[in-house]
Amino acid sequence: MARWATGGGREISMNFPSPTARRLSAPSIDPLAPTGRAAAIAEQQLDVIWRMARRLGVPDCDIEDVAQEVLIVVVRRQDYIEVGKERAFVASVTARVVANFRRTRRRRREDPSDELEGFASARSGGAFGSGGSGAFGGVDAEQNVERSRQLARLERALDEMTEAQREAFTLFDLEQLTAPEIAEQLGVPEAAIVSRVRRAREVFKRALAREAELCGAAGTHRSDE
Repeated sequence: MARWATGGGREISMNFPSPTARRLSAPSIDPLAPTGRAAAIAEQQLDVIWRMARRLGVPDCDIEDVAQEVLIVVVRRQDYIEVGKERAFVASVTARVVANFRRTRRRRREDPSDELEGFASARSGGAFGSGGSGAFGGVDAEQNVERSRQLARLERALDEMTEAQREAFTLFDLEQLTAPEIAEQLGVPEAAIVSRVRRAREVFKRALAREAELCGAAGTHRSDE
């Protein structure tokens, strides 16, 4: 069992070897174990994983699952992560894991029972500020509602981007990685990253403008009633 904590006091623990770890590991690799370097990277970068997942709309009740998937990749690839580039590596892996999560969640939306199960899980985990030990425990309910609205707006904007644009936008604008860092981690030319970020920003601005227009129209409609 390995356990790490974020700067905000949240903890994540992992058992090695695990069925998932064995499934993801190459046949030539022994069952995974968190070595000293992998554990150090996890401890230093867990806040990055948590922050990115929340910014990209992953519900708090699912963030630990996302973080575990990212850390499994860290353990698998620890010998190939260049010193000084740990954050860029973790951020790029997190972007891809979250992208997979978003695709899976979109498919699950077709089944209402999955949504109800997720809602129940969030409630039992204290995600709605009931004063328990959950991620939102003790936070004002209005702040939870506003954060949910912001995440919903962000997610709608991200959904309008291509996967490549969303990945570049997340790493460049949200995590403040440089274009060369992103290009190296993703294995694409730097010019392609710059182009993706530019187009993603255009999509994002259009989405925000449309949201503002809809909110303005709704406000005008209410005032006329």
